[in-house]
Amino acid sequence: MQSRMRWTLIGGGLLLVALATYGYHRMTVPAWQTISTSFMKNDRPYGGGNARIKGNDVISLKIADPIVTFKPVSQRTDPERAEPTEAWMSNADETLNRRTVSFFRGTIDGGLTRTFHQLGQSTAWGYSKDWMTQYVSTDWMDYKIPEPPSGATPHFTKLFRSHDGGRNWTQLDWPENQRIDQLLFLDPDRGYAVGVGPRLWRTADGGRTWKKIPVPLQAMASDAEQSTFAAVDLSPEGVLRVAYYVPQEFEDSKPESIVDRLKWNSEAFETEVKLPDQVVVYLQTEQVPPDYGYAVYAISKLGRPPNFLVASDDDGDRIGAISKWGNKGTQTVEQVHTFDKRFRLEGFSVGQRGVLLVYASDASGDGAPRDFTLVSKDYGKSWSEVNDGITQGVYFDATTNTQYGLYGYTLKRRTW
Repeated sequence: MQSRMRWTLIGGGLLLVALATYGYHRMTVPAWQTISTSFMKNDRPYGGGNARIKGNDVISLKIADPIVTFKPVSQRTDPERAEPTEAWMSNADETLNRRTVSFFRGTIDGGLTRTFHQLGQSTAWGYSKDWMTQYVSTDWMDYKIPEPPSGATPHFTKLFRSHDGGRNWTQLDWPENQRIDQLLFLDPDRGYAVGVGPRLWRTADGGRTWKKIPVPLQAMASDAEQSTFAAVDLSPEGVLRVAYYVPQEFEDSKPESIVDRLKWNSEAFETEVKLPDQVVVYLQTEQVPPDYGYAVYAISKLGRPPNFLVASDDDGDRIGAISKWGNKGTQTVEQVHTFDKRFRLEGFSVGQRGVLLVYASDASGDGAPRDFTLVSKDYGKSWSEVNDGITQGVYFDATTNTQYGLYGYTLKRRTW
């Protein structure tokens, strides 16, 4: 996520031109503070997971491959080649089948304990603001069976809930053939499950029952079994927003991304904004009290997807842009910034008091791609590039504007 910063002084005038051209400005960057040098070090295989941090408290959801061990040299068929202890360890399909989803809870200084462990190659996670109620779905498929003629290998989905902060778990009733892509919750009982298709369900009783909500027809791609929304966001007052790309299907139509909104007590989406000739990849709203007016931000890739593919298949590197609009009155979209093409945009966070963070990588130079945090502290009007080297994960606490970065076992933080 990194890039060469344009501060090379070849003449004062040239520097000013460069700054004006790229829209970046010099900013005082808060220093990283090391808060642990052994973060989740004892869990194997190593990885910090998708962590959340409050002060000293940590929760983390982690997908991990099985542990592979090797025979000592004296027991190998060929002493010069590493040989797995068991035959399945050298079979890619077997190792994928043994991938697991785990939930951890603990403290930065005291370590974390695994309290949930299930087979799964993918997962979704939702939780209440106080962390006491946790929802986790697991999705598993058998990689050893031949792919069926339809290409849709069966998936098996399970949904679990904890009411005591992740210490104990209960499996909820859920149709195992309905894959869950995201879990978004307003409070311990009210939330959404966003499914592959795309599909959408709402619960108001803590996941005991779910009501299927019709999704916008234009969001349904031709391959409805595999498609997903391009981006989803649940705002503080309970408005669900979904973004999807509509290609040019007729001569008088235009390719565009559409953002639709769904109020909590409604069962019908309404169109909020349209963003022509671009693909929305992230949606975020300001975290303000429910009765306040707020801005909605969208990160997009400009231009059409390669070969007019749907957004979920769009891996092309194109210029990224950020746009915003308000939740009240007439929704007028303002494109506030475009990012340098060398950046591959990989995440987005909205903080307090105008702080916006875009996570990006830059592979244009020699060596491994570099990680960058692109920062605005004035609601997107001006930006700075912060070269973070090579990180292994990022988490941003939007309530305190605190960013966390993981470097090996070393966990660091800084506050914007």
